Parts: sequence; C-alpha cells; structure tokens
Amino acid sequence: MEYRTSMRAFCGSLFYSLSPALTAGIVLYFASGSGGWLLWIPSGFMFLLALYLSVQDVFVYLDRLYLDDARIRTANPLHTAELKWTEIVSATLRERVNSVSRTDRILILKSRRAELRFNTSTLSEPDETVVLAKVRAQTSLVVQRDKPTI
Repeated sequence: MEYRTSMRAFCGSLFYSLSPALTAGIVLYFASGSGGWLLWIPSGFMFLLALYLSVQDVFVYLDRLYLDDARIRTANPLHTAELKWTEIVSATLRERVNSVSRTDRILILKSRRAELRFNTSTLSEPDETVVLAKVRAQTSLVVQRDKPTI
C-alpha cells in the first residue's frame, strides 16, 4: 500500500517556508524610500532562505511510503530505502509535542545494513494511524518522547 504526504501538511509547511519572503516583501514595500539599498541585503537573504525552505518542502511532499507483508520502503526523487521486516533490528518512533501543529513523529527503522527514516506526521491522521499500527504489528516499536518545541 502506498502512503503520500497530505496536501494539508504540504500547504501549511509551504506557507511557513514562504513567510520570510513575505515579510521581506512587506518591509521593502513600506520602507522602500527610507532604507535605500541597505535594506535589500537582508531582504535578499530572506528570499534565499524562503527558496531553500520551499525546495525542502517539495522534496518532503514527494516522499512516498510503501508497506506490504514482506517489506517497508520509502522513495523520493533522490533516494530509495527498503527494509524487509525480518531484517529490522531496531524500531523507534520519536515524538515531539508541537503546540502550533500536531505532534511531530519520525519513524526510524534500522537493520544491520541500512536505516530507514520517515516523517509520519506529514501523512494524514488516518493514514498515520494505519501506518503505525502496521509497523507495531511487524516490529517491537519503541516510542521516544523528545522535549516539546515551545
């Protein structure tokens, strides 16, 4: 079964990523006469930061998770990782409570030859529940809670 990043998670993350460019644009609009060329330098850095963050969002959105009875696989345009359930020696779910959005979860599966990481909190909530139930059925999943972000 294939699981994809939800559009809701992508749009929220993309809005957050574009916020430096939006802020720089507003500042440049209102202070264009008083700041001169000096204001363009930090604004340019903010636009570059927004571009960098947006590219990361696109790559996370293109991540796919495939589950079946024999294996688990993640795929994106640059990398594919696959583990058989019988090869997994360690399964960890790292959770971090986020007061702005829902709890962040990263699934980390390790075998002797490879490691698979997938951000399950980018999935829709029903898909995330199904994926975690399937992983719990196949492995002994350990939940590690990190400090909250805020």
